[in-house]
Amino acid sequence: MNTTILKRRLCVCIPSLLSLVMPVMLILMTGCSSGLKLTSDWQQGEMNIDGSDSEWQRGLYYDKESDMVFGVRNDDKNVYVFLKTQNRSTQMQIMRQGFTVWFDREDGKNQVFGVKYPMGRQDTHAGISSDTNEEKLHIFLDQEFPELEMIGPKKEDIQRFSPLEAPGIRVKLGRTRETFVYELSVPLKKTYDHPFAVEPIPGHRIGIEFETGEFKPEQNKGGIHAGGGHERGEGMGEGNPAEGGISGSRRSHGSGDKGGRSGNIEKTKQMELWLSVQLAQSHSQ
Repeated sequence: MNTTILKRRLCVCIPSLLSLVMPVMLILMTGCSSGLKLTSDWQQGEMNIDGSDSEWQRGLYYDKESDMVFGVRNDDKNVYVFLKTQNRSTQMQIMRQGFTVWFDREDGKNQVFGVKYPMGRQDTHAGISSDTNEEKLHIFLDQEFPELEMIGPKKEDIQRFSPLEAPGIRVKLGRTRETFVYELSVPLKKTYDHPFAVEPIPGHRIGIEFETGEFKPEQNKGGIHAGGGHERGEGMGEGNPAEGGISGSRRSHGSGDKGGRSGNIEKTKQMELWLSVQLAQSHSQ
């Protein structure tokens, strides 16, 4: 898997000796004013938005602070956003506090329009267990989060849809073993049937933000648990989470531990991660 590690506060590229011995590209990138800079990959053929990471085995980036692996692709019709994590705290933060992907066609940090899904539920830990089979987990997530919100162009402009009925928007949550997966497809061009679209300026970057809702103290009553029990806030062993293994508590060294699982301590800091994305061009152009 080709995964790039992003650090938010450095504006230099530093080669790692680890990249010489592992098939993982380690790059420390800037978190400058317009966001973490990356280039989208061109999507060949149809993208299945099915809550699986099977089509996302290249062009991935890792954010250490959220302990999350993510990627962006596009074709001439849509932009595709993917993220996954084995970190239980990040998973519960997304599902309990809600998760919004914002878009800005001008590569800024203006939240022009957003897709909020899941919308957040305080009791969402109920029924989630690592030994539940994948099909049942997909059904559970669909039932747990039956609506999404389309927000914008003003924040008070909110429309609710079933995920299956949002015009032009495709979004899906999934879970495989310990890994939480999120996939989203948004049109590039606005039409009558697709009123929500990025509408990028040719040759310019676009802005994409990952944002969770704000933490509410009452959400922490009784603690956070998954699978019916409280879990320790310490390491859970070794492995490579990007490949499906299990890591310990968040690691600071440059290794292949991406999207790892750590203890279930409630995250109170709102997640806000801006990306500055250069959309890919078709190889035929």
